[in-house]
Amino acid sequence: MRLLRNLGLASLKCLRVRVVALVAGLLVSTTGGHCGELAAGLPSRDGIVRAAAENAERTWRGVNRQPPTVGSRELFSAALAWCEAKTHLDRLEKLFDLAAQMQDRDPQSRTYGNFRWNWHHEGVWDLNAVDFCMQMGALLWIHHQQTIPPAAREKLREILELAIHGLIGHRVPETYTNIALMNAGNLILLGEAMDKPDAASEGYARLDRFLLAMWESGTHEYCSPTYYGVDLDDLVLIEAFARQERGRQQARVLLEYFWRDIALNWFPPAQKLGGARSRDYDYLRGLGFLDQQMMANGWLPTDAKNRVTHIVNAFTRWRPPARLKEMSETRFPRLVQQIWGFEPAESRTHYLCRDVTLSVAGANYRTMDIPLSADLPGPREGVRCYFIPDGRHDPYGKIRIQEGKAHAKTLHLTPFWAAAQRRVDALGVALYRDKDVPPETQTLESHFVMPLDVDSFWIGGRRVDTPKDKPWEFPLNHGEALVLRKGTAAVGVRVPWAQDDAPVSFVFDGNKFGAVRLTVAHQVGSRAGAAFWVRIGSELRNDAAFEKWQRQFAAARSNVEAAGERVRISVSGADGAVTVGADAAKSAAFGLEPMPPRALLAVDGEDIGRRLLQDLEPIRSWRATIAGQTQIAVPKGKSVYWEAEAGRVVPPMTRDKDAKAVGGAFVWMPAKPGEKAGSSVGHVAWQLKMAAPGKYYVWGRVQAPTPSNDSFYVRLFSDEEEILGRTDWPTGVRKDWEWIPLAIGGGRAPTALDLPSGLVNFQLRVREAGTKMDRLFITPRADERPR
Repeated sequence: MRLLRNLGLASLKCLRVRVVALVAGLLVSTTGGHCGELAAGLPSRDGIVRAAAENAERTWRGVNRQPPTVGSRELFSAALAWCEAKTHLDRLEKLFDLAAQMQDRDPQSRTYGNFRWNWHHEGVWDLNAVDFCMQMGALLWIHHQQTIPPAAREKLREILELAIHGLIGHRVPETYTNIALMNAGNLILLGEAMDKPDAASEGYARLDRFLLAMWESGTHEYCSPTYYGVDLDDLVLIEAFARQERGRQQARVLLEYFWRDIALNWFPPAQKLGGARSRDYDYLRGLGFLDQQMMANGWLPTDAKNRVTHIVNAFTRWRPPARLKEMSETRFPRLVQQIWGFEPAESRTHYLCRDVTLSVAGANYRTMDIPLSADLPGPREGVRCYFIPDGRHDPYGKIRIQEGKAHAKTLHLTPFWAAAQRRVDALGVALYRDKDVPPETQTLESHFVMPLDVDSFWIGGRRVDTPKDKPWEFPLNHGEALVLRKGTAAVGVRVPWAQDDAPVSFVFDGNKFGAVRLTVAHQVGSRAGAAFWVRIGSELRNDAAFEKWQRQFAAARSNVEAAGERVRISVSGADGAVTVGADAAKSAAFGLEPMPPRALLAVDGEDIGRRLLQDLEPIRSWRATIAGQTQIAVPKGKSVYWEAEAGRVVPPMTRDKDAKAVGGAFVWMPAKPGEKAGSSVGHVAWQLKMAAPGKYYVWGRVQAPTPSNDSFYVRLFSDEEEILGRTDWPTGVRKDWEWIPLAIGGGRAPTALDLPSGLVNFQLRVREAGTKMDRLFITPRADERPR
């Protein structure tokens, strides 16, 4: 009976099914199941609830301070934990009173229904607050509306109804992975629980759009040790509580996808995610909120210090299949490749061996990413190897600075970054543009951080003394190899190029974190840049093997061509050349070798991500609609019209009807006039078949109702080159359908585009929702206007 209480009433049916299956000897599942695993070592539901309820006491202390020191999401988390524990229900009314005071209740406000993140905030500064609050708010209503005391229940009902407005008004870009999933899930669960079918329908539509965006451009918040935990929370709740089977199936497939991603990038000798990643709150160690899911599902052990305290884990039905954990521990070496955006360089490569891993991202994502890394065996709290661009002398990510009004985070600089990897060799180039370096910057450094606790360090083939009880510094020549050895693994780093011969040194600054760094010290106020070449060695079982590997790395050649803001570097990798070209003026990469594949999620060349998603709705239907699309032929010397809606339309860009449009149809991202909204994934694309190279001019027949709805982005590229990187196409306000030229830079005359012969991909992407495109026109004559 105690086991039944631990599982909760919602799991009784699931338990009966599992018992029958066990008796019949049929439990040989190869996919994730709806039922929680009952294997020894997994935290019990009762244990998770008790831990969450204990944590909620801290929230209660904050509630009772004057003024309160509490966040809005904490109020709902505490309420849910106490409801699940069937204790302190008398406290709920005070929690909901405080939540109501933190909610924007002005119907004319842009943030109507949303919440202040913290009590001391003067307004709604973080629009994500409503999403984090309602993840718990929806569960309170689904599970406990009948047991919550009447006065508290009425206050909660009013809060939730207003919060639906906040959720709908929070139009989250599909690339904001964790919040896009959370927002869709909250609308689904809260809309269904409160009999608001329009809200639920909008949630399902947003989930559909997320899936189509993911199919086109991968997971933008890739391999994040913090946000992958939030993603899993979002999905387990949709899977458990959505009323429509289609939504539950979407969640199950996405759970399988994310857990495969985690398994492929999990490095068992360090018991954590390895490789390059976006949005890392812990540069040094790479740990984060994902740990809660890993402990809850038996991938990490629990003890008195490390417990599952996050209440969402008490509601999990779907579990990752055991084969994924087994694969992560046995399949070595493995090469993982995945995209995280539309641009060719927006991809990630991770090569994992039994004793070391190496990884790069081809481009920068945001101000908290790690685009170049290596991982070594050791304790979970051990220091990783990683690149960081630094303008605050903060190589270890310990100084928090303000990001907007709501939060302080350990942000780093975001220079232009381009990188490539061929298995055991990775090459990354960082170029600091004027906009990348704040005016108050006093120091400008590029670091490759490493653990001090290794077997030995070597510079130029000579072992160096690296005491742990006092600071030290060793200068290096450009291109000279620094190598660390740990067990059977080695990590080598070279700086084949630094702008203006900036000095390079190997430093231990006496920090308490157990970290050392290879640092390029740039001169503030001048052009700056550096290249880092990293090679890993695996299974080096004796001194002879290590010394041979080290000699080969030191002797490997590099070639540098640098002029102005443009640099091209090629190195002789162990398995072939690795080349990176970077142009700071254009913020563009060129000549990457090897060019990463446009794989959704691939292991050793097999795109398992596309195989998983291809038959899932709405992806399956959308694939069918684009299968019959034809190329647009542009004969030599001829002008050509084509319909915008004839292209490959990626939501939230969509086709719509208008009798005044040519052919009665057009494309746009729907929005009300004056509404400010956009999308980083919505676009329409056409493939032009150019019979001859030359200069061409493009026009579009557009309608743009207000200054907030009067622009697109445009991009042209071929398989060989980027012809026109993502560029603004301002249309100006056009109340009626009107032809306007593609004029770059604000001019009125159409811009000449140098197009090659062959296939040219033309993308029209959302910049401002509400801007409409009816038809396009291309001509080789600058003076020709469309009719």
